[in-house]
Amino acid sequence: MNWKQASKDPKNQPSGDDPSLWKEQIAEECFRQCVYCAIGERPWGGLDHYHIDHYRPESKFKDLNIDICNLFLACPVCNRFKSNDWPGESDNLENICYPDPSKVDYNILFDLDSSNFSIRGKYKSANYLIHRLYLNRPQLLYERRESALLAKESSLSDTVSQLAIACDDNKLMKKAIELTNKIRQHLQARENVRPYKLAEIRKNGS
Repeated sequence: MNWKQASKDPKNQPSGDDPSLWKEQIAEECFRQCVYCAIGERPWGGLDHYHIDHYRPESKFKDLNIDICNLFLACPVCNRFKSNDWPGESDNLENICYPDPSKVDYNILFDLDSSNFSIRGKYKSANYLIHRLYLNRPQLLYERRESALLAKESSLSDTVSQLAIACDDNKLMKKAIELTNKIRQHLQARENVRPYKLAEIRKNGS
């Protein structure tokens, strides 16, 4: 998990009235990743495939349609799940709501289950996010597992290099190489992972 609190300042309001022209700025403010699931641009093929999310839905808050502090970067799946859903606004995380990504560090909302890389909400608002935005969809489980494995692979590779210099135990070296190869195989499994099924993306009737 690597959520980043979006950086928003009303002083950075762009000129004009077309938010689609502000996508680069919004992406930078959101650290070029979805504010809801934290998935970066790479798995989606770049910024062009990302959406500008109206945090407070434009159908309900027309006066905020071009307010830069109401515009965030979202992946197409989270944005479609969220749609114009708005259960209400609250500063209390125990109320059902969408915590403002510029005011709340989403890392505090969830616990990670390291056995399967699913997340659990610490608050009612967090559990609502998990359910409504399907934050335990297969693609996200894989992304979390990949991040953990990349960290392990880097650490193991360093250890193997050190062992190669300091140790003449061929049996130990063989075991270490097998472990790093196993991790690499897991990392290469991405091409077999389906991000989601149509039934899943339509589950909320959107």
